[in-house]
Amino acid sequence: MSETITPPRSPGASTPPAPSSPSPGHPVPPSPWLAALAIVPVLATVYQTLVLTDVTDDVIRKGIQGDPYDKVWVSLTWGAAILYGVFLGVWGMARYGQRATVSVGLALFAAGNLLCGAAQDVPGMAAARVVEGLGKGLTMALGRAMLYRQFDRAGLAAIGFYALFAYATRPVTPLLTALVNDALSWRWIFWVNVPIALFGLVLVQRFVRPDRPARPVRLRLDWLAVTLLVAWVVCLLFTFSWYRKWGGWSSNAFALTATLSLIVPIVLVVRVAGGFSPDEHLRRIFRVRTYVLPMCVRMLLLVHLGAVLGLMAKYLVELRDYPRVTAGGVLVPASLGMALSSFLTIRFHRRPLRHVWLLAGVLGSAGCLWRLSAIDLFTAKEDVALMLGVWGLFVGLLPPAFLTDEVEALDRRDSLYGAALAVVFLVVPLLTIPTMMSTVVSEWSDRALDAQRMNLREERPAVGEATARVADYYRQRGVSGPELSQLSGAALGASAKLESAVHGVRSGLRFLSLVTGGVGLVVTVLLFLSPARGPQP
Repeated sequence: MSETITPPRSPGASTPPAPSSPSPGHPVPPSPWLAALAIVPVLATVYQTLVLTDVTDDVIRKGIQGDPYDKVWVSLTWGAAILYGVFLGVWGMARYGQRATVSVGLALFAAGNLLCGAAQDVPGMAAARVVEGLGKGLTMALGRAMLYRQFDRAGLAAIGFYALFAYATRPVTPLLTALVNDALSWRWIFWVNVPIALFGLVLVQRFVRPDRPARPVRLRLDWLAVTLLVAWVVCLLFTFSWYRKWGGWSSNAFALTATLSLIVPIVLVVRVAGGFSPDEHLRRIFRVRTYVLPMCVRMLLLVHLGAVLGLMAKYLVELRDYPRVTAGGVLVPASLGMALSSFLTIRFHRRPLRHVWLLAGVLGSAGCLWRLSAIDLFTAKEDVALMLGVWGLFVGLLPPAFLTDEVEALDRRDSLYGAALAVVFLVVPLLTIPTMMSTVVSEWSDRALDAQRMNLREERPAVGEATARVADYYRQRGVSGPELSQLSGAALGASAKLESAVHGVRSGLRFLSLVTGGVGLVVTVLLFLSPARGPQP
């Protein structure tokens, strides 16, 4: 996605250029932990948005008067803005430095959240998400690298800090948003991020070392290729998300969108491959594999966090009818499990064992999802919380492994090439796997409901007994005549819908178990086969 990079040093150098001398107004902090604490507000806001509204999603959707399919437009504008923001962050880092670029990202993120909280309808929320997404992309592209730079050679401490605060805290976010929603309103879910992000901006300016290059790097990005990537993501999003929308598609429109989903990536490959020979592409792909494969592990982690927590939040709030705060509390043990396993893996770090722990995390988390798929309408919330806690123990093994692999030196000549490949391997599965899971949930729910209706129509003995018990319940409360039959039938129909929906949730969890386990196993094997390299000086 790039054309040329002109670094201010020898082309073969693998370490970043030395930062410029700090100005008198911004002294170098005596300890890297001051800079790390300055980044905590960034991790507490920008990095939590993936699961921010899992428990309160329906409240926000009703607040902007949208239906579930209208959410696609919001996700579309947000995702496209994040992609552009990531590449803008890379461009801004080379010209203005990491600290200045992250500061701009935090300002945009704060402004976007202010607009999100003030949105009155779906178009307003979509426009606000553009601003927020740009800020998120700018910050995400550089936040981790900026944190690592503060620790210099104490990379393991930076990895542990990032793993705990950026990932292990995410299952707690739905509980916090539920508390904010109950105490104030859904708008404050976005507005509370504004002062925290601005506070983080002040701390970053005060405690993070200046790094503006003395000679800005000439970095040219192929924005047409970036736009083609965004267009591909848009086509995939509509193809997978809207094909079930009643009245939302004509056959010609769906066929055109699905066809573009196949054609646009071919055009993108032709565009990117135009400047290199096939042999050069193969050499570059082979060189950047130690960066792309860990990004695939990061993708697995984000799929686990986004899809599993979102599906369980729907199960707890919509099917079990738990209060939102209670539902958020059930998700918290996952955070405790992640924090514990990540901390122990970092504390007793053994580099040769990192892929062994990765394999244990991949297979263990997939097995936990299969066990979790046994839930029904009568599973105690304590049992669900325990299963999520065990799942979190295994998921917490993923961040130390891929964060350690990502600090492997990447030749600067291949940095944007590797980043572009990593974005594809990160974004496309994040878009398609949760959408496919939602399709599995809907399809199996519909099948189960059809089977339930057939059972009710066939008047089997068990159905007759259930009808008699329901009728007796209403009869004891003084209901009789046609009203008794109507209420009894409605109760049985509602029960059938709930049972069918739970069956769909179980099918979705099994689908996630198979997909994450299979993909994770392939990626882990490829990492095992890659030659191990220590951190570069």
